[in-house]
Amino acid sequence: MEKAEASGTINVASSSIKKGKKIPQSISYPAVTLAIILAVWELCGQLNLIDPFMFSWPSRIFIEAQGFFASGEVFKHLAISGMEVGFGFAMALIGIPIGLMMGYWKKLELAFDPFVTALYTTPMIALTPLFVLWFGLETLSKVMMVFALSIFPILINTMAGVKMTDVSLIKAARSYGASERQMFKEVIFPSAIPFIITGLRLAIGRALIAVVVAEMLAGNIGIGYAIRHASELFQTAEYLAYVVVLMVLSVLLTELLKIFEKKLAPWRER
Repeated sequence: MEKAEASGTINVASSSIKKGKKIPQSISYPAVTLAIILAVWELCGQLNLIDPFMFSWPSRIFIEAQGFFASGEVFKHLAISGMEVGFGFAMALIGIPIGLMMGYWKKLELAFDPFVTALYTTPMIALTPLFVLWFGLETLSKVMMVFALSIFPILINTMAGVKMTDVSLIKAARSYGASERQMFKEVIFPSAIPFIITGLRLAIGRALIAVVVAEMLAGNIGIGYAIRHASELFQTAEYLAYVVVLMVLSVLLTELLKIFEKKLAPWRER
């Protein structure tokens, strides 16, 4: 009997070890897909099916990336672009309390929702020259562009989260005498968290687009400027290397946001 129990314990331990070594599907599936895409892409380049003047392939892009990482040039551009995105995105977080209030109080929504919709659907990128005219050629114009493109996904998704709050929870909180502050803190905000995170994820993409376009049109430093400079010199591999840096950066920011969501709303995992 003791031997059977011991063997059972060993089997359980070994199975748990195997499970611990297993790579999560959220990593393995994208990794396999990426490997296949890169392999086919590289093969097309090696077989001269891609014109290097018009496009490039992974090995050439990697060589260019090695060059500007070794020289440290990319870090100079990333520091400026990161500062602009950081300030603009931090300002755009004002969309969370505004969205909570507009979603909760119907009169506020009726008063301001048409203007929010109009501004959200306005092609802000086309207004970049106007932002430069208002705020100058320096950092402030890029920060305001990031703010203008980032705030509305956050605000609109936060409003949607408030509206999706379970009515029975609100009624229960009111029956127990919850104040407006307690209602927001204990019921409305936790219910809206998934929508807020979705808004933040959308805003990250729009923030990166805003800073790149603003730097391409009116900048002398930053990732957008580096992309424009490489394209003007027809250095396609370098151009794409900077684009890949932006793609990797956006993925990392999104993954950090997912980790933040798990900490903020652990019940969603369960």
